[in-house]
Amino acid sequence: MKSLITLTASLLLSAQLFAQTNTATPDAGYNLDFERVSAGRSLPDNWEIFFHETIYKDDYKYDTDTKEKHGGKYSLLIEQTKSTDARSFMSIKQVIPAKYAGKQLEFKAWLKFEGVEDFMGLLIRADDIRGNVLDFRSMQGQKINGTGDWKQYSLKFNIPQYAQNISVAAILKGAGKLWVDDAQILIDGDDISKAKTKPDYDPNAIAYGYNKAASGTVKLKDATLYYETYGKGEPLLLLHGNSQEIYAFNFQIKDLARKYKVIAVDTRGQGKSTDETTGPLSYDLFADDMKQLLDSLHIKKTNILGWSDGGNTGLIMAIKYPSYVNKLAVMGANLFPTNEALPDKVLEQVKAQLATYKLSNQPKAKMQARLFTMLLEEPHLTFDDVRKIKSPVLVLAGQDDLILEKHTRAIADAIPKAKLVIFKGATHYAPVEIPKVFNETVLNFIDR
Repeated sequence: MKSLITLTASLLLSAQLFAQTNTATPDAGYNLDFERVSAGRSLPDNWEIFFHETIYKDDYKYDTDTKEKHGGKYSLLIEQTKSTDARSFMSIKQVIPAKYAGKQLEFKAWLKFEGVEDFMGLLIRADDIRGNVLDFRSMQGQKINGTGDWKQYSLKFNIPQYAQNISVAAILKGAGKLWVDDAQILIDGDDISKAKTKPDYDPNAIAYGYNKAASGTVKLKDATLYYETYGKGEPLLLLHGNSQEIYAFNFQIKDLARKYKVIAVDTRGQGKSTDETTGPLSYDLFADDMKQLLDSLHIKKTNILGWSDGGNTGLIMAIKYPSYVNKLAVMGANLFPTNEALPDKVLEQVKAQLATYKLSNQPKAKMQARLFTMLLEEPHLTFDDVRKIKSPVLVLAGQDDLILEKHTRAIADAIPKAKLVIFKGATHYAPVEIPKVFNETVLNFIDR
């Protein structure tokens, strides 16, 4: 069963199901009653098969059925016709946009099954814009098998805040037959056809960090930096945090690019950037990388927004390469990695995770070990260092940041004429938690 959990948790599942005995409820065009079947299709319109390995496809029959149905003319049938792998399963899915404003999604369907040896049931999955799983629910734990007549089944889950798509599906694991008919999706108890939509949902949203049309690379002597550019105007360099990538600024880039030429970069060894070195990493090295990136793009002066590690790099750039920095905003930055800057609990957590990475020989784990070692050993800045900064600086942090508030305030006090903003109720992840307020704060500072 553990193998199936792994398999099903990686599905891009879907389905929109339920209606009533003879007449399906409105479904916003999702064909939840399975009555629309285009010529040449074996499955009802809008529905697709899912299988983890191509061998599973040949293990099953998937089709519309005109003989056995709950209502209307058609039902959806999944049947195992042969077994080539004990892990085999078949899932029929449909994907809907996560454009609905409600908090809870309920997926209902009428199911009939015959001779099911393992289990059958419903699934729901939410993905972000990159297709990464945000949440997953299934009926696997109910272990429904054997034979059963038509019955309505239901599955609920809370819609993740940053979901781009929601997939619903029916699944048959192992031998047997499964019929699916008259389905319904409810948003906060109302049929999906009546659900309110989010005013800011963008069906064509860009997966930042994965946009080839906006991408470029810069080859350094011992690394290749991947970057993406958006918008026009003064340059604005975005620097992400430890073990992150460009996508960390998913909720900033669109707003910032309305006024500025945003250059979002993956730091060496992270995201799509490479690193050919094996020694210790440092923020000075990252700052040198960014200088070379700017030189290659013929940018002599830029604004910078740095988050966490990116903030540390931004501070070093303002000290080492002052002519390159116009205005600098740093979120959750620190000058040194001691309990004067971070709580002991956070430092212990980093040490524990580092020990785990050191046990692995995988290349990714080795890179993570280097990055976490840097967290414990870097940066090596002093308050006298940041007093040398001439650029206007905005120092940002969450009220419940990983960085101690007294340290954040001390940084702002040390930098000449720096502005300090502590986001009430936010943490180290304010750019994600309160993007609108965060973006407005940064733009007001740079626009000034």
